[in-house]
Amino acid sequence: MSIDKSQREDLVQLLEALCEDRLGRDGAARLEELVLADAAARQFYLDYVDLHGTLYWDTARGVDDSGLIEVADEPRVAGAGGLSGTSSRRWGLRVVTLATAVLVAVGLAWQPWRTSSTPGIVSPDRPPQPIAGTGTGTEVVAATADPVRSVDTRPARIQADPARPLANKASRPTVAEPLPAATIVEKGTAGSFEAIVGFVDEQLAASWQDNEITASPVASDSEWLRRVYLDIVGHIPPSEDVVAFLKDRRPGKRAEVIDRLLDDPDYIRHSTTTWANLLVGRVEQPGVDRPMLEKFLRGCFARNRPWNQVVSALVDAEGRNDRDGATNFLLAHLNNDAAPATAITMRLFLGTQVQCTQCHNHPFNTWKQQQFHDLNVFFKTTRSRPVRGSDAVELVSVPSTDGSYYEDRQGILHLALPRYRGEPVEQSELKNLRHELARRMTDGRDSRLARALINRIWARFFGHGFTSPVDDMGPHNPPTHPAVLDRLASEFTAGGFDLKRLIRWVCNTRAYGLTSRMGETNGIDDPSSGQPPLFSRAYVKPMSVEQLYDSLLVATQADRVTASDWESVASNRSRWLTQFVHPFGTDENDETMTFDGSITQALVMMNGDLIREALQLQPGSYLHGVLVGSDSDSDKVKRLCLAALGRFPTSLEMRAIRGMLPLRSPSQSRNSPTPGPLVEGLQDVFWAYLNSNEFITVP
Repeated sequence: MSIDKSQREDLVQLLEALCEDRLGRDGAARLEELVLADAAARQFYLDYVDLHGTLYWDTARGVDDSGLIEVADEPRVAGAGGLSGTSSRRWGLRVVTLATAVLVAVGLAWQPWRTSSTPGIVSPDRPPQPIAGTGTGTEVVAATADPVRSVDTRPARIQADPARPLANKASRPTVAEPLPAATIVEKGTAGSFEAIVGFVDEQLAASWQDNEITASPVASDSEWLRRVYLDIVGHIPPSEDVVAFLKDRRPGKRAEVIDRLLDDPDYIRHSTTTWANLLVGRVEQPGVDRPMLEKFLRGCFARNRPWNQVVSALVDAEGRNDRDGATNFLLAHLNNDAAPATAITMRLFLGTQVQCTQCHNHPFNTWKQQQFHDLNVFFKTTRSRPVRGSDAVELVSVPSTDGSYYEDRQGILHLALPRYRGEPVEQSELKNLRHELARRMTDGRDSRLARALINRIWARFFGHGFTSPVDDMGPHNPPTHPAVLDRLASEFTAGGFDLKRLIRWVCNTRAYGLTSRMGETNGIDDPSSGQPPLFSRAYVKPMSVEQLYDSLLVATQADRVTASDWESVASNRSRWLTQFVHPFGTDENDETMTFDGSITQALVMMNGDLIREALQLQPGSYLHGVLVGSDSDSDKVKRLCLAALGRFPTSLEMRAIRGMLPLRSPSQSRNSPTPGPLVEGLQDVFWAYLNSNEFITVP
């Protein structure tokens, strides 16, 4: 959906009048008609007012090109790594031919409309694109020589018995079909886990019926496991966890995995990274101690600190930034009389975009320019000052007994006083006005705090929230499923703002457990085309740069080769991430945040240092362990696919690989070392899996 030239011209003229505060009643009606009638026009409006607010702030603080943050240099592209002493001109040509053939054979099979899950391959002239679905259409199990007499719930280590062949027999997903929502609600009590999840399932099912669609089937175990690992702990599951999960036949195993991952240290790390990026961005800023902010967040997520307390600590913070990590949030946004601090606080924590009301009234909701500046008073008395004798910065509040003034577009001065939701605050009684603001935001009476977080968490796990954008909620942008949002917000507040409990609700819903593949009747459920999400299937999401890096380490174990301690691992990770993060130099730390298939990113994935090191036979790497093991050649291929994609190769993939690689019989391969030409071929197979669209997406 797009807007034509005449609509665009009308929009530009109307928006210019709006931002200059000269839009009359007829113009406002015309603007509302254009914006509310078309999704593309609505996005154009949002982008325009966002840019307008950014330029307004930048003009006020005198930003020029010299003040912008430098974009990271283009990464150096190195040649693909290989085994020294095993290459020859003839085999070099054969390996190139093999790699190309694997790319074609596997890539052709990986199409959104196919039922197989053969990966599509990234090519230099075609960066990876989001796909319609991932995961296998049928389930697979790891077969052993003897029948399984009892369920072993311990993680299965592939290396424990490398000589036994791995089979990829098909089986149906073992997760039990969900009970009817009404049955769950009857069994549960008000506020119980079963009642809440059952209510969500019931409401979503009703919306599917209203839209005359049928939800997609339940996701296969391998597809679901990859999704929940990436969403909760930020990386793909290790191959031994995949095998253990596929072997487990109990119907309640998915709920157990959710609980286990929420208690995993990587949940704390991933949540900390996600929120640090939202609060201060990825790029280093003067006067902001990001490591201390991350330490504060780690403590909050480790203790599962109630969300309202976390927000209160961030809004109310005072002191040195090297001692109280929470102070670094506001220290990053105090320029231009703290207007950015006002805007980002409302946007992140209350789901309300107020930046355009800094200079004019909002045309479609009740937000007025006066309200923005009343809120801004809470932050204008906040100062940052260097701590003598150290590199630290201190966040302090200065008392104020009078209000502040702002000038409208007509040059008229107005008095702004500290008010929250129309209720004034007596300034003379408080030194830190933010203390009262934090109290009123988080005492539970303002439902926006809970609604904003629920909408953001839902978008994080489903790829789309109840509103778009996720942080612009209000009467002008109603949610797609208001009853679900209201119920979750009510229960979240009543339950003490328990973040883990909220994630547990979301991940146990029927919708989260569905496959990402479209069914026969739910093709209209496609938010990427501008339609509202119905959540009748899972939506494929691109990995974040952090998810991609950490998943590469899980798949390849390259960190065991390239780093000897935690500091080296962290340094390598930071250096790698800078290749994909491009700051825009705005007040709110806007930057590219996902692996979106740019040429730079594709080249780094194909030939970057990390990939090259992962493909070398250095002791400690996953590839080294596979190639020097006593598995059959076919099992070596299966283990490489399992490590990269969390599943076994399809029959189509195996036929293509057998046609290109000199795979030996099981007896030959187990009794002799892997020959050099076959080693190079297996390196190329692993490279192809790591560079597939399937690898870089969250299914």
